[in-house]
Parts: sequence; structure tokens; C-alpha cells
Amino acid sequence: LGRRPAVSRIPGVELRRVEHFLVLARVLHFGRAAEELHISQPGLSQQIKVLEHELGTPLIHRGARGITLTPAGEVLREHGEVVLAEARRCAEAVRAAAGQPTGILRVAYSRSGADLPMHELVERFRARYPAVRLSLSTAETRRNLELLEADEVDIAFIRSGALLRGIGNLAVAEEELVVVLPDGHPLAERDRLSFDDVTGLPLVHWPRVQGPAYHDEIRTQIWGGRSQRVTLEQPDAEHILREVANRAGIAVLDEHRALKLRPPGVQVRRFRDPVPTATLVVSWRLDDARAPVDRFIDLCRDYAAGR
Repeated sequence: LGRRPAVSRIPGVELRRVEHFLVLARVLHFGRAAEELHISQPGLSQQIKVLEHELGTPLIHRGARGITLTPAGEVLREHGEVVLAEARRCAEAVRAAAGQPTGILRVAYSRSGADLPMHELVERFRARYPAVRLSLSTAETRRNLELLEADEVDIAFIRSGALLRGIGNLAVAEEELVVVLPDGHPLAERDRLSFDDVTGLPLVHWPRVQGPAYHDEIRTQIWGGRSQRVTLEQPDAEHILREVANRAGIAVLDEHRALKLRPPGVQVRRFRDPVPTATLVVSWRLDDARAPVDRFIDLCRDYAAGR
């Protein structure tokens, strides 16, 4: 008749408790296991006691030097992994038969877009497609594109679209660019500034190599073909704002970061019309036709259309 499924070896036992036990068996510490499982330590202890009652045998030994597994606990640790893996495969097969995407989706956030709707889009996807496991990371635009081209991520959020062969781009959000000035700067007396007002002033900016398209988009909107005197380059907004406070020059940043990270000694002013903007773009490999990627891009299209 063949081998029975592993799940039949522990009838009447909730797989959730087996999962909790396996985490405890791996770290051998109630506090760390509870933190990893996002439950309270007393709650985890109670779950283990219920599991021991269901199986009719102690699974762990609580000693002065910590916890260890009993012989029965060692057996459950070994076979429990098989049980959970089989249960996950079964759930994925059922969802796949019902037309729901499964598998993994690797998403790289943009480091400079923390206040834009990247997390909202991912959470919407998570709620709509719970069978897809998400793997999340964060980096600057240049690095995200490198990961995407190397097939190390499936979705990359970047600032401004990248004209790369085989890469699709979809703009999902825009935000206003603003001028950051040190306290006491003559331009700080005005409510709004023109592009001519900031031309020729010493500028603190970030290196173009971090995101060439985004860097050029900002420079083209504000200065066009005119040259601008960059006196200092810093890799992130926090350092740029600190240099502005130290009177090294002015800066142009997206409004969310400028206001959120603004240190003492800095003023933020908006531009007059036409107001320059920065774009948040989702990018993916055009030859990647897997269902999770298609569904994520569809969700982004719906979001962008409804803005």
C-alpha cells in the first residue's frame, strides 16, 4: 500500500504547536523562541505543555542550565520537519489547483523611498495572496537594479525608471522636491523659490553612481542644461541635511525625507510652479512570467491607475 503520509504519525495534534516546538528545539530558549514566533513566553510554554499532553510524553527537560530535548523530543524534532513540509506542499498544491499563486516573491525596497507606498503595496499583495512567501530587502537604486539583473530579486523599487534592456518600469508614485537651506540664508525669507534662485549656489548632493537616472531627473528639472556647483557629495539624506546645517551649501531632496529627517539649523522651502517631482518606480524582468510577479505588477498597475 506504500508509505503513509508523515502527518498520520501524530493524529490529533495541531501543526501550529508542532511548529512552535520546532522553533524551541532549534534555539533551546523560551524567550528567544517566543520572540521569533511573536507570542508571549508564557503562551509558548502553555502550547508546549498542551503538545506534551496530546502526545502523552514529555518533550523537553527544564534544567538549571536551560532546556534540553528528551528522547521523544528528539524524535519529534526529526519527524516534525517532515510533517510540516508535507503540510506546506499540500496547502500549496490546493491553492495552485484553485488558481492562487504560490512560491516566493523577492522584493527590494528603495532606501530613499521609505515614506512612499512601497510597504503599502507589499502589504496589499500579502493580504491578497497569502500563499506567496515574501523575501524583503532594502538598498539604493543602483544596487537594486544590479540585484534585479542578476536574478537575485524579482521586484525592485527604484527612483526614476531605468532604461535597461529586458527591464520593465511602472511609475507608482510621485512626490515633490524641495530646497533645504541653512538657518539665516537669505532665501529662507521667501515662501517659494524659483529655479533661478538656486542656480549657482553651492550644492550638497549625493553621488550620481547611486542612481544615475534619478540624479539626472532632478538636475534636468531644476537646472536644465545649466551647470551647478556641487561642493560636497554625501551618500544619504541624513548626511546631506547635516552638511546643510553646517552651512556647506543648499540641497534638493524629496519632501518626505527632508521634513522627516530635518535637523536643527535647517529650513525647507518649496518651489514655485512648475513644481519638480521625484518618481517611485517598480521594475521587473520582462522575461519573468511567474504568477507572483505578474500578480504583483497587476496590483501596482491598479494602484497607479487609482491615484
